[in-house]
Amino acid sequence: MTAVKPVLCVGCTVIDFVTINESFPTEDTDRRCLDGYWQRGGNASNVSTVLRLLGANVDFFGMLSRSNGFRVLLDDLDQRGIGIQHCPKTEKDPPFSSVIIVKETGSRTIVHCNKNYPYITWEDFRKIDLDRYGWVHFEARQSQETIKMIKTVQEHNRNHNSNILISLDFETTFEKNLPLCGLCDYVVFSSELASQQGWKSSQETCYALASSLKPECPSIICPWGSTGAACLDTVFNKFSNVAAFKPDHIVDTLGAGDSFMAGFIYATYVMQCSLSDAVSFANRVAGHKITDFGYDHIAELQADNKLATK
Repeated sequence: MTAVKPVLCVGCTVIDFVTINESFPTEDTDRRCLDGYWQRGGNASNVSTVLRLLGANVDFFGMLSRSNGFRVLLDDLDQRGIGIQHCPKTEKDPPFSSVIIVKETGSRTIVHCNKNYPYITWEDFRKIDLDRYGWVHFEARQSQETIKMIKTVQEHNRNHNSNILISLDFETTFEKNLPLCGLCDYVVFSSELASQQGWKSSQETCYALASSLKPECPSIICPWGSTGAACLDTVFNKFSNVAAFKPDHIVDTLGAGDSFMAGFIYATYVMQCSLSDAVSFANRVAGHKITDFGYDHIAELQADNKLATK
């Protein structure tokens, strides 16, 4: 792998409390689960983890807590070699998510608890030396602050003759976050949000979103579960359907979308793949992730020499 600048992932990190159950709990009952564990969660935080497992250098930028309960997250970030030197800190207790995984179906149900935990601001972001990075990844949230952050990257590119690439993970709040898309190079748009818009396929989603964004339209990627993913390369005006990677068994789908996102960034930025090949690799990473709990087994893709392009 050639030396490239690190990726900066901007967003949230939380504590996930995960229980593995034989079936979904019945309301108002007391039962034992099959197993349970905690892990560091949050979209951008998970993307950072998978990028490191694939072999990329990565820094995370998000609000950290000085709470004693948050120490386990800080230790995990440090042990994985994910940089947090730019992160502001708060005294507030950290957000967490309660995750119920059902063994017989592979489903996962998530209940988030945020408690008005503060989000990072443009004032914090503008202190970062962007010369360090070749790619900056954002979550589509807190649109007013995020727009200013993305524009700061664009301004840096113009003033320093640089080409930092910008990606966006777009999962919620369509109208509010839509203005973020036109400022990015790549937008990964969730199938759940597409369904809320009444779009019935990944292909329809790509073209409908592109129509909403003209003339400033990024390349659009839309994962659609077991049917694969679609991508619209707006540079070459080329649409592609990319088949899913279907594993022999499914164990844990929690974080599959974040694994797809990290796989896409890695393939596009580090491996220098075309858009459709990058989406194919992202499908492979997501498909491998769901074969076991957590993320560490994704490193097997490196160990098994499966990182070569087609």
